Amino acid sequence: MKRSHLAAVVIGIALVLYIYTSSVRPTPAIKEAQATLTEQIKEALLNIKNSESPEAQMKGILQMKSLADKHPQNADLQWNMGIFSMQSGQHQKAVNRFEKVIQLDGDRLEAHMQLALSYVALEDTSQAQTTLSVLIEKSEGDMQDRAITMLEKLK
Repeated sequence: MKRSHLAAVVIGIALVLYIYTSSVRPTPAIKEAQATLTEQIKEALLNIKNSESPEAQMKGILQMKSLADKHPQNADLQWNMGIFSMQSGQHQKAVNRFEKVIQLDGDRLEAHMQLALSYVALEDTSQAQTTLSVLIEKSEGDMQDRAITMLEKLK
């Protein structure tokens, strides 16, 4: 009788460990989906950068926007869309994208810099200064020096 209880406990523990480890490790399907998304991002970027016509370039941007809409929690997609927004003069959209990048990946210091540049483009000096102050606190070296220089120019 005691052996059957012990066996049930051991089987229960083994089952719990199996469930836990299988939920912690990405499944092959998840790994494949991540690889596919990465490939789709690369393809869209290639279409944008290597296109010979504005139409082909726009197709790449629309591919990237579609991916960003489908995967709003992907910091790389939000980053790329923020850069495209800056390049096309859509600075408020860039602010929204870079804020999202920072929310998703607070260690991506270049996103803080791009956010500050977006605020400067919008002539929102106060927000730019606040963003640069945060960046100065979080960074070191060249990034910190760039942020300090930019902050001094805004004062």
